[in-house]
Amino acid sequence: MDKNVKKINDILGNLFQMVLKLEEEAVKESTSADLSITEIHTLVAVGTGRARTMTHVANLLGIRVSTLTAAINKLVKKGYVKRRRDDEDRRIVKIQLTEKGASAVMAHEDFHEAMVSEAIAPVPEAELSRFISSLDNINQFLLMRSSMGYRRSGAFTLRPLKLGVHTLPVPIVSAGMSIGIAGSELASAVAIEGGLGLIGTSAIGYRMEEYGSNPQAANLKAIEQEVRAALAAVQKAGGKGLIGVSIMWNKPWAHQYAETAVKAGAQVIVTSAGIPTDLPKYCSNKKVALIPTISSKRAASAIIRSWAKKYNREPDGFIFQGPLAAGLLGFKETQIEKAEQEWLKLIADIKAELSKLENCPLIAGGGIIEKADAEPLYRYGADGFLLGTRFVATEECGASDSYKKLYLNCTANDVTMIKSPMKTSVRAMRNAFTQRITDTDNDSYDIIEAVLRGAGGDYENSLVFCNANVERIRKIDSVKDVFREFTT
Repeated sequence: MDKNVKKINDILGNLFQMVLKLEEEAVKESTSADLSITEIHTLVAVGTGRARTMTHVANLLGIRVSTLTAAINKLVKKGYVKRRRDDEDRRIVKIQLTEKGASAVMAHEDFHEAMVSEAIAPVPEAELSRFISSLDNINQFLLMRSSMGYRRSGAFTLRPLKLGVHTLPVPIVSAGMSIGIAGSELASAVAIEGGLGLIGTSAIGYRMEEYGSNPQAANLKAIEQEVRAALAAVQKAGGKGLIGVSIMWNKPWAHQYAETAVKAGAQVIVTSAGIPTDLPKYCSNKKVALIPTISSKRAASAIIRSWAKKYNREPDGFIFQGPLAAGLLGFKETQIEKAEQEWLKLIADIKAELSKLENCPLIAGGGIIEKADAEPLYRYGADGFLLGTRFVATEECGASDSYKKLYLNCTANDVTMIKSPMKTSVRAMRNAFTQRITDTDNDSYDIIEAVLRGAGGDYENSLVFCNANVERIRKIDSVKDVFREFTT
């Protein structure tokens, strides 16, 4: 072993062992001698502030709720923790430190502060920032390596997914592409094959007569009609898949769309364009699976913490729309290149975060045209796969034949990236509209209006979304053809 590597390895090993030993000695000499180090760390996670849910604390510790329950039972008996009902919802039980528990945590924190202060005292002030930076670099590397623990080996396998109370036989999801693309016909065809068919809700009622005078009323009516039609088609065909809707959560009418979809019988609600911290407020029915779309581990963590704290609920899964996806992306222009380089690591990082929950599958999408595109995503932690562009080029897609031909004729040079009004990126086919946005650097356009123009046939002055690998599509398939390719 290299001399420097051996030295660093010895230092890290000794630090780990010494800190644990010093912690154990400090606890034995304190008034909390009946606690183990693991129990001390559990008390720290419960925190000295307001009461937290079991799910919230389990997430902080990176353990399952069932494991935490056994630990909390012991701490309650010892008098360090107490349980109480939530003031706003009596069905929710929260945990909180007793005065005895708070004293133990404060003593533990005082011990650590004193130990670290004494340890860094000999380090000159001018070198301290460099020392901290070096430690942080090592920490970040180890975090990355811990994520790689979720890398799978063996053959690519499509296993059924548990989405809340539902089971999805085939973990393939059709993206909720809006405005004449992903309606009841495409969604039901996907569900009949065992997948999750999503209905896009943005401007879904644009074909209705009342859309011009009252677009939101038309959209709500269309959501109900499309969801019911899709469910009826799946039931008639004996399909075992699921029907859901996709909603842009940064729009003021989003919660109405969710409530309408639930009323119509939607089994899954998927959100995009924003962090849906309040989604469970409008979908309290536990029979409806709630699946946010994210672009980072940080976003997943924020949603998990928020839902646990406010609603005592966990997401039923996440969709990670990667940097090769079509349409509105969660990455800024300056982030895209790095995200493409770290695409698989991002999946592994998010999977590591979700693995702290009892059951929270990760559905990954972006650039998937063929089975081979999904295989590396599977190896790094993806449990299911989101396909959008591939499903546009199917017989069941609601788009016109001329619209579908755009995909058959698209080459790599015909794909471009522009800024969105949300300051992130949009991937679409190159045309006069995208060129104007690029030339003027104007991002104040209305995305929905731009897509609507494409649905009306004005392909040069609209947004036609496509993923980075659209050039590989050269024929129109049936939905059954797509599923056959991915499952055999």
